Amino acid sequence: MTDEQVDMKNLAESIAREISVMATESKWATRFVWAAIVQGALSVILTGVFILGEIGYLAPPVSILISGTIPGVWVALGYFAYIVIGVIGMAVTALFYQYLEVNLKSPYHGGTQTLAWFHLILSNVGVIGATWLIIYAGYLTGIATLPTSLGGMGLSLREVESVVLARFLMPIAISAALTILGILFGGLGYVLVYRARPKRTA
Repeated sequence: MTDEQVDMKNLAESIAREISVMATESKWATRFVWAAIVQGALSVILTGVFILGEIGYLAPPVSILISGTIPGVWVALGYFAYIVIGVIGMAVTALFYQYLEVNLKSPYHGGTQTLAWFHLILSNVGVIGATWLIIYAGYLTGIATLPTSLGGMGLSLREVESVVLARFLMPIAISAALTILGILFGGLGYVLVYRARPKRTA
């Protein structure tokens, strides 16, 4: 086999490897999978804080707030919303990108890449901001309304809402808006890329 034939063989093998990778990987699916992994790690840290609270490192513990106060429910709702949207939602979103870029062979480029970046950044930042602020606001408000016998301040919910909760409403609303905006950008990009997909011939 001549040197030229060896070079051609190596080139063909290299191209085949590149095509194989392109057919099985989606860069945007990978990014959202990594986002889900990071969000999952953060959820483990958050859960660890709750567990430490149950063994005496956080007073009063979250379980007492959830069972004894209305704002304690906000803590639970914020936590589960974070798990569903921040962790599971990012992993499921990766499947949509995988379907477009691998199954339909319709990659993101140009303006649609910008939309995908907005989707990735805004939705991840927004979901952390909204849900974690809800958890924190619920915890502070729960402490204030918890009876003094259980380590709280014994204030009425109306008193607390005007002092504590009012400070968190705007940041929570802004964070939620960022999440929704990111999802809208992602949906728009998905539609544009789907419509630009290669048409299959009969």
